[in-house]
Amino acid sequence: MASSLNEDPEGSRITYVKGDLFACPKTDSLAHCISEDCRMGAGIAVLFKKKFGGVQELLNQRLDVVLIVCSGKMYLRS
Repeated sequence: MASSLNEDPEGSRITYVKGDLFACPKTDSLAHCISEDCRMGAGIAVLFKKKFGGVQELLNQRLDVVLIVCSGKMYLRS
């Protein structure tokens, strides 16, 4: 994967990486915001749904959903 680092004067860092997002190291975390209806029917949301599943579990909880996937595990927060 190719990457480049940008740092602003206040010290914040953003690293841009080209490659397969889902092939990141297990020490990295992935997060994706979704709508309350959990449709996940377009864009990268489709890939998250296929890779991690759990949509019905989220719908059953009837939460305002935050889904966090970290090191291959799914965490829910209302």
